[in-house]
Amino acid sequence: MHPNKLNYPASFLKLTFGASLLALVLGLPSGITAWFDGLPWTGKTETLVLSVIIPFFLVLGWRFLSFRRPVALLSVLLALKLILFLASPSGGWLVRVTPHATKAPSSIVNTNWVKTYATSWNKNASGILQKPWAEKLDFPLDWVLFSLQCGTCFNSLTLTTEIEGVLLLPEGKKFALIARGIEEGTLSAVNKGGESFNLLPAKSFEDAARQKHQLSQGGKWEISGQLKYAGNDWSLIPVIVNPDGEINSKIDRDVLWQSKEELAGPLHHIGRYKALSLIIDGGVIIFLLVWAAWVARLLLEENILTWPLAIFSMAAICIPFILAPFLANILKVVRLSDPTSISYLGVSNVIAGTGFLIWVWWRKDSRNFHAERIVQSVFLFFGPSILFYFSIKWWSSLGQWHNWSVGNDWVSYQVFARKIVVEGNWLNAGEDIFVLQPLYRYFVGIYHWLFGQSAFVQHMADVWSVLGVATLLAGLAIKIRLSALTAFAASIIYLMIIFIGSFRYHIGRGLSEYHAAIFMVLAIWFLYQAREGSFFKIILASFSGVIGYWIRQDHLIIITMLVFFIVEPTHGTTKEVWRAYWVQIWAYWKRGFTYVGILTFGVFLVCFRNWWVAGTFGPTHSGHPNVFGQDFTNFYHRAKIILTAVEYGNPSLTTIVLLPGTLLGLLALVWRPKFLQNYPLALGLAFIGLFLPYWFVANWAYAPRFSIHLLPLAIISLMLVGNHFLKKFLKNKVRLP
Repeated sequence: MHPNKLNYPASFLKLTFGASLLALVLGLPSGITAWFDGLPWTGKTETLVLSVIIPFFLVLGWRFLSFRRPVALLSVLLALKLILFLASPSGGWLVRVTPHATKAPSSIVNTNWVKTYATSWNKNASGILQKPWAEKLDFPLDWVLFSLQCGTCFNSLTLTTEIEGVLLLPEGKKFALIARGIEEGTLSAVNKGGESFNLLPAKSFEDAARQKHQLSQGGKWEISGQLKYAGNDWSLIPVIVNPDGEINSKIDRDVLWQSKEELAGPLHHIGRYKALSLIIDGGVIIFLLVWAAWVARLLLEENILTWPLAIFSMAAICIPFILAPFLANILKVVRLSDPTSISYLGVSNVIAGTGFLIWVWWRKDSRNFHAERIVQSVFLFFGPSILFYFSIKWWSSLGQWHNWSVGNDWVSYQVFARKIVVEGNWLNAGEDIFVLQPLYRYFVGIYHWLFGQSAFVQHMADVWSVLGVATLLAGLAIKIRLSALTAFAASIIYLMIIFIGSFRYHIGRGLSEYHAAIFMVLAIWFLYQAREGSFFKIILASFSGVIGYWIRQDHLIIITMLVFFIVEPTHGTTKEVWRAYWVQIWAYWKRGFTYVGILTFGVFLVCFRNWWVAGTFGPTHSGHPNVFGQDFTNFYHRAKIILTAVEYGNPSLTTIVLLPGTLLGLLALVWRPKFLQNYPLALGLAFIGLFLPYWFVANWAYAPRFSIHLLPLAIISLMLVGNHFLKKFLKNKVRLP
């Protein structure tokens, strides 16, 4: 295998082929229950691998997928997966849930069982029982979305579960079903000889040890019946009772099956399918381990993975957990208790990042602080701690429905997502005319369609957006001629504010702002490269801008103003820069026209959709509740909300960054003393585009959501000025890399 330097060219066709093989290996349903049993990705292992591990490897070592040996291994795994896809029966039991009309959301009131995201993959069930459902939220409940008038309905929810499937009970072992929270109901078990047995669910593991709750004869049993649940303490846990009396809830992958028809023939093939599934699981793990080793070797060769970086990055992982009690007590003393505990991660990143900078300054170890390495170094330094922390934080939510607080925007997005995916309403999407942001509901729907009812992936998408912005900030800092140390410091400041400030409450809250922010920053990233790069960068920037606009329509003007980044970087006095700007605009007008043209077409598509569905040609409803108060007083209050990151009361500490960063950008448009002569005009114009929409629309509720897209721009603004004075101060003391 080629050692593959970061700049080693990879064949696009080979890379596409390798990525396609990986997608097929992980996505093709295998039938039998396994760690990597394909779509939908509802298992804990495959969800974590697909939402955290593989994206991490792709960022650092995507060229790995273009090499022959990984492709060969994936080809073998795909061949084995195809055998299971074509031959193996489907694992798990079919479960259909029917809510009681008085406790169900109005859209679900009927006498039929409820369709869920799982129904998109299996038309005969609300959910598939493949593992224990130990809590109420483990049940298929993605339809449980109540209005403000029903704040206590979740606690009083009652429903009936209809269970259907086949049990292959090994000889010498017994079977029991633990079901807490049932008011009535039992299951029927019928073997191939026609013998029937009433399977009475146990209330606990202790009850499951009693003979009356056990199915004691091995073989194939057809299971069916209904259980009525009420209250809050629910469970549905199939268990195996071993000959020594031990009760095991970790059911083997060849025990529960969906259909008796698929098991009508000889059963000796089941063992072969089980063996194949184990080989595939092991092969995927080996593939990931080899990929990890290859990435580590690559980063070592490129002097990106250094011992100091590894040590301080590991410290960033450990500190939030080691110092959690201490930090909790400190915050409690100063009356700043953090129920999310995310601020611990912020403190950790600041300590580890600052320590790393001190080490670099003390030891003059600038290996990571070169322009071509700083972006990967920032991602590698902060990525593991951030991804590990939130994976641990939300691990228990995997497979579970999130009990969204009633009647807020995040509930509306969940309702719309269900209408899109479950009800197939892809065009109407819950609204005749878009009032809430158009695209985010589709993101939510696709997350649930691929990964089930759990909100883990939706939450992790916010985390990836934060990490992506922090990484791209370092890259943008280099693009605008800041030092690598300043670029690293910009990422530390951004993460510190996000994780310690009130911005942390929006991570995993179910709103669209972090998604919108990453696409805005991506548009800037591609536009900055478009001047010297290929025309394809303009296309990428345009699509990023369109997606960013569709996620948050009030970002339209700033996304449009980003077009001026094409002509950056600029340098000089006010008169010199503006004169050069006009020259550059005429030189790059084709690229700018392409960007604005594609963005305009994106706006047109939203307007056309509204006209097609509801007869109104416009981006939103003419009577939108947020469109009011076009006067200076309202605009001042709205701008204040953005700059102070609070809706009412005293400004937050984040104002120290947001306000001066914005003012410097606006100042650089009309007055450029020496410390602003390297300041990009495009950044100042972006600030104008950011605030201008709020002359027309209100930005109330959920502060600081409207400051999220300002924060990275304000940090870059301050870093531009700070870098000038830092270089001046340290000119004869430290040589900045």
